[in-house]
Amino acid sequence: MAEAQYQQALSANYPSLDAVLYANRDKKDLIYQQRGTFTLPANLAGALSYVTGQQITTIPADIDATAYGRDTVKGSLELNYPLYTGGKIEAIINQAKLNKELVKVVIIRSQNDVTFDVKRYYYGYILTNELHKIVEKIYKNMKFSTDLAKEFLESSTTLKINRTDYLNAKLTTSLLQSTLSKLELNRELLKNAMGNLVGLTWDDKVEISYEEKEILNQNLSLQKIIEKAYSLNPDIHQVNLAVKIKDEQINEAQSAYYPQVGVFGSVNRTYNSYEYGYLNDDNQDTWNIGIAVKMSLFDGFKTKNTVLEKKLNKNVMDEQKILLENAVALQLKNEFLTSTLGYEQINILKEAVATAAENSELNLKGFEYEMVEARDLVQSQLTEAYIRADYLKNVHDYLLSLATIDKLIGQKLDESF
Repeated sequence: MAEAQYQQALSANYPSLDAVLYANRDKKDLIYQQRGTFTLPANLAGALSYVTGQQITTIPADIDATAYGRDTVKGSLELNYPLYTGGKIEAIINQAKLNKELVKVVIIRSQNDVTFDVKRYYYGYILTNELHKIVEKIYKNMKFSTDLAKEFLESSTTLKINRTDYLNAKLTTSLLQSTLSKLELNRELLKNAMGNLVGLTWDDKVEISYEEKEILNQNLSLQKIIEKAYSLNPDIHQVNLAVKIKDEQINEAQSAYYPQVGVFGSVNRTYNSYEYGYLNDDNQDTWNIGIAVKMSLFDGFKTKNTVLEKKLNKNVMDEQKILLENAVALQLKNEFLTSTLGYEQINILKEAVATAAENSELNLKGFEYEMVEARDLVQSQLTEAYIRADYLKNVHDYLLSLATIDKLIGQKLDESF
């Protein structure tokens, strides 16, 4: 659509050529009337006086003549071409061109939004799926431990396990089973949401796969990130284009101060129901060519105030640009600090995850040989789950923060459209 509008604006650079057919019937023939007297030339007056024997210097005029008939058909080929418009045509074309670029930016922004949403759902799925694995593992451990505790109560003489411990373990196992069901539901909902986002139908099967890789730190400085955003961020780019459009609107308004110069011409053929008069055979084919110049001398200060309005609109847009740049820079700063802290947390929690995993494994083994109390087993299992979940949440937040930075930075315009 923007391309079509741009091509429309370019048409002002070319002459217009129009074929016009005109057909008309008047109430009646046009009559030319002549009343009064004709003063005769001296030689003609002398000749008439000699013939008639009277002095004749004038003759009366009482003439009713048909000028042209009531029916007229006229065909014309009309040419118009603007030679100079005070920059108006150039300003309109530039606005259309900038509007085309503006639409490109809107497309890029939409692509950025879709890419960000895909990342957001994808990272959410990974977090949910990994949490499901953790809870599933601990659920199996607790289920095994609960069954083992029941067996100890029924057959063992140990004092390390009592019925209260057994009931606590059984309750924890039930809660883990409930959490597992919720995670399974959330995982399916995220898969369906991603399928819908990328354009699949409701009955398409969606499978999401991923590999565990090392989490790397982003290696750009905040200054570089902000500089890239100022040149690529679609919102900032959109405002920059809007400022340029305002400049062209000012040029368009100022063109009213200058004369409008154009060439015109036409070729005509006319048929009239009266074969004589004005539109006789000799006059039925005509042509004309000329130059028209139009310049406003006074319009009640309309042009002056129109230009002022456009300039004030541009000033408003300039202020909005500054506000937007500051807002984007502040968002990037916040996400940069969040990602930096998140990366530090990930590295800190790596060691904590390994320690918690070793502790829970030892407690599970100890419980099997009646060397560890049930409450210690439950606590070690839940501690591992909590620390692993905290680690995964930090990884999720870190990756989402990087995705947000990518979205705020933006990307180059696709020159293919």
